[in-house]
Amino acid sequence: MTATSSTRPLNIGFVSTRFSGTDGVSLEAEKWAGELEEMGHTCFYFSGESDRPAERSHVAPEAFFQHPAIAAINDIAFEEPWGRQDLLELLNTSIQGAYNENFSQYIRPPRVTKRIRELADHLKQGLYAFVQAFEIELFVIENALTIPMNIPLGLAITEVIAETGMPTIAHHHDFYWERQRYLVNCVTDYLKACFPPTLPSIQHVVISSWAARQLSLNAGVSATVIPNVMDFDHPPETPDGYLAPLRADLGLSEDELLILQPTRVVQRKGLEHAIELVK
Repeated sequence: MTATSSTRPLNIGFVSTRFSGTDGVSLEAEKWAGELEEMGHTCFYFSGESDRPAERSHVAPEAFFQHPAIAAINDIAFEEPWGRQDLLELLNTSIQGAYNENFSQYIRPPRVTKRIRELADHLKQGLYAFVQAFEIELFVIENALTIPMNIPLGLAITEVIAETGMPTIAHHHDFYWERQRYLVNCVTDYLKACFPPTLPSIQHVVISSWAARQLSLNAGVSATVIPNVMDFDHPPETPDGYLAPLRADLGLSEDELLILQPTRVVQRKGLEHAIELVK
């Protein structure tokens, strides 16, 4: 398929915390980019880690969710009450009287707000440089506006879209309200504003009808459903020697069927449907 006059070739900017390895987001982004390239578009990549062509990539280390600064923010935002982590905060007389031990997990240290803002501004500069260098005309945001693994990145992306009106496809894989870890936090304001944002130039895409209903209930926006799919026209490569003893190691004979469910055991994955299918 080639681009027609009504859908002229575009420079499309994929944005995520990483485009590398075999995680689901990276694999699905690769599938999308392949289809878009076949239509005549050109794809570029902004991320914290990348195994995409270097000449089409802008790597900003702070965009990676495991960057030390981002990991430190996440630890305080979702893991530990800040009063127990940093006693220096309690020595600040301007906030000491306002601190309440009973609600410490819901209170954000001022220094964390400042650090989020600093990193977001730095990442915004990188995004603007990315847009200018590759003349980006459309964003495809891969899960970076969905789950808050990098709050400064989500804030930076949201503000760039708000400031430019950049046409954007926000491709959502799993929302923060689906994961127990993110339910108790001190960054609710950022979660409501950026994960996902509800801006007029954003078209939301989810991977299931269940996710579309949840997005509508939680954010009041509609979404297009595009399921994750496998390219059955191109079967996997022949297994190498590393996999040869797998059946024997698992105690399976050659004539027994081996069914794999490559997902986590969580309700939204619908494992009961896979079990019924196998049955």
